[in-house]
Amino acid sequence: MTKREKAIIQGRRERTLKFKKLQVKRRNVLILAIAMFIANVAFGMAFPYLSVYMRILGASMFMVGLLSVAFNLTSTIFQYPFGWLSDSTGNRKAFIALGTASLGLFYAFMAFAVSPAQVLLLRTLQGVFGSAMMPAHSALISELSTKAGSIFGLFNSVENAGFMAGNFLGSAVVEYLGMKSVFIIAGILLLLSSALVLLIKERPSGRRSLLGMILVREGRESWRATVRGSAFKKLMCGHLGLFYLTVFLVMTASGQFYSVSSVYFKEVFGEWSVGVIFGIESLAAALTGYFIGRLIDRYGAKRFYLLAIAGYGLAFLLYAFAKNVWLVFGVAFLSGVKWVMTINSTSAYVAERVSVKERAQGMGLLNTMMSLGWVVGPLIGGYLAGISFTLDFVSTLIPLSLAFILALRLQE
Repeated sequence: MTKREKAIIQGRRERTLKFKKLQVKRRNVLILAIAMFIANVAFGMAFPYLSVYMRILGASMFMVGLLSVAFNLTSTIFQYPFGWLSDSTGNRKAFIALGTASLGLFYAFMAFAVSPAQVLLLRTLQGVFGSAMMPAHSALISELSTKAGSIFGLFNSVENAGFMAGNFLGSAVVEYLGMKSVFIIAGILLLLSSALVLLIKERPSGRRSLLGMILVREGRESWRATVRGSAFKKLMCGHLGLFYLTVFLVMTASGQFYSVSSVYFKEVFGEWSVGVIFGIESLAAALTGYFIGRLIDRYGAKRFYLLAIAGYGLAFLLYAFAKNVWLVFGVAFLSGVKWVMTINSTSAYVAERVSVKERAQGMGLLNTMMSLGWVVGPLIGGYLAGISFTLDFVSTLIPLSLAFILALRLQE
């Protein structure tokens, strides 16, 4: 065989291999998109009614705030370790499946709760095991395309479409089947999503044994050797550290508002409005997510992150004073746009600045700072809402203003 013939055969093999890789990647995108759509239908059904469910069971407004604190505190603690495990094993789908299945089981158990304390315990356990999902989920999405803004935009559109469908479906289920049925159906859907995720084909890579990583080792020196490879210190330095701080501040404001907003909407506009308002937010995010992602790729994540922070301030201020439900629907649409702008821009900012081998840790730390903000925010929101909902909503401008000022210093 001549050199020319060998070169032709080699070229054909390389083209065939590239085509097969492309097929696998497209298949993975489709499977993950379907699985996350279903998962977010479940989230959209159950999440808006958690606070209302707690009030029905007799919880105070402060305890309603603790519901978010419990989930996000445990999520804050466990997301980064789960992200590190995902990076270390090279496994994404197993952690996504573990997280979604756990969330589903605990939602189903909530339907049988008879006291606020039981719901609080189940929500805490959701935070522990559900935190396995997000770092691996974000890392897997970032690995499906070189255009971070576009791929996150696509998935945020799909996921918000699912959340929107769940919001409207949840309202109907509550109306005709009762609130407990929402949690049972959400649990079933999350278990289905978990099963679909396991169909994803991941590329084999050098993996360390999980047993070797979690085995108890004697002495502080051996423990230090176990975690020496962690990217935590590097990620928290310089502009990335400043970025993570701004995310914490934005999510503190978010936690202040959303931890009590369901109760506010129910009291002011009626129980029917809860799912509808959340559904409109999700509709806006679904319609605009992909296009915002494309714009982020073109103009940069920082600009859209700043715009998103300003959007939070405007939306919460309008929510504080809008008493007409039709006006609130318009505010909800604006609020949905600022949310998808936030998640797209922050995910793209991390993806563009963190290496692939540390991607899940970077995304895990992003989710950790979001969760940490949702630990502090609901504590403030639960207390201030007991005084005045308007006071709580307006006070979110304090952390948002500080975040905006600090974000001006971020790298382009």
